[in-house]
Amino acid sequence: MPLQAKAIFDRLNQWPHRGVGSEEEMEARETLITILTGEHGVDIAEEGFDAPPSYLRFFWLTGLIACAAVMGANLMPAIMMLLGSLGFISFFLFMDWRVSPLIWWGAQKTTANLVASKGQNNPGQKGQVQRLFILMAHLDSAPASFAYRPGQVRNFRTSVYVSTGLISLGVIVPMIVGLGGSVDVVTRLVIVGLIIGAQLLASVDFWRLGYVPGANDNLSGVSAAVAAASHLWRHMPEDAEVRLVITSAEEAGMLGAQHYWQTHRDELKARDTYVVNLDTVGCENLKYIEKSGGFTPVNYANVLTNTAANICGVNESFAGIMPGTHRMGDFDSIWFVRDGINAITLASYDRFGLMTAIHTPGDTAEKIDHRTVEVAAKFAEAIVRMTPLRV
Repeated sequence: MPLQAKAIFDRLNQWPHRGVGSEEEMEARETLITILTGEHGVDIAEEGFDAPPSYLRFFWLTGLIACAAVMGANLMPAIMMLLGSLGFISFFLFMDWRVSPLIWWGAQKTTANLVASKGQNNPGQKGQVQRLFILMAHLDSAPASFAYRPGQVRNFRTSVYVSTGLISLGVIVPMIVGLGGSVDVVTRLVIVGLIIGAQLLASVDFWRLGYVPGANDNLSGVSAAVAAASHLWRHMPEDAEVRLVITSAEEAGMLGAQHYWQTHRDELKARDTYVVNLDTVGCENLKYIEKSGGFTPVNYANVLTNTAANICGVNESFAGIMPGTHRMGDFDSIWFVRDGINAITLASYDRFGLMTAIHTPGDTAEKIDHRTVEVAAKFAEAIVRMTPLRV
């Protein structure tokens, strides 16, 4: 009998959190491996890597670089401008959800992506068939965040712009001095105070509360992805491998998916690869994402979004699923779609267009709409089955 999303959710919901590289995350992943060992003909592997425990170490590193560049501007403006540029470029790329030079700094936690795969009719065919369908979801839960508090979350984009502007002062102040201008010590101390204050605001909830339960973000997505894969493995689509990839370190900067993409890029580009990512599907309104991005937009215009639209147009079970634009953060799928690999993300939102309680201690099991999780699993399966063969 195929695995069911609610049963998977209940098994994985016994830990208070699943922070990156924590014992709780490891135990949850091992439980998932135990669940998957009952799937006939499925190869299971862990792909280990080291990651930072959250994005906060990166925030502090870039913030302190900016502070050093501001305070040292009068002494060595050229060198400080280069130092400030390193911090700013790294921060800007991170906030635009791109590969950032410093994001892996502090990668001291050992974690792993879980990969389970089956080729058509025969596990020995894995890698030989041309089409590769990847069902993806992240297992780790987020650090508690001030920016996602109910009174703050609507200002998330503004907070990103303000934080980036503050980090940019690590370039601007040395540049002003290098061009013959002057920035007095009081002004520089005020700037440093603002930068440090921003990092304190970003960190305070994690210091107080730690990692959040992560029921919606993202046990809901993991449960739906596993259920969809289980159904597909029993009746494989034509000329295809179906691969389940449960990532870690998404909440540290989508690093598990980045690691998977970089490690497997040659294979993914050589085959007809399709990535269906499920992230935070426990709210009432399920959507397939057409646009996301940070400072530059990401458009998910490909065969998967076209297939999703066609399914919604002809199948009454999915008629309520709408295209969506995501405006807060981004998803594991971004590495793939920006590399020209077909990808889609399914996510859900409440009536205010927000994801219920994410990155807060309120992201608990009782808030999950399990009907939406089940629909997300069935919709992901339908997308895989209905994606046309390349002619």
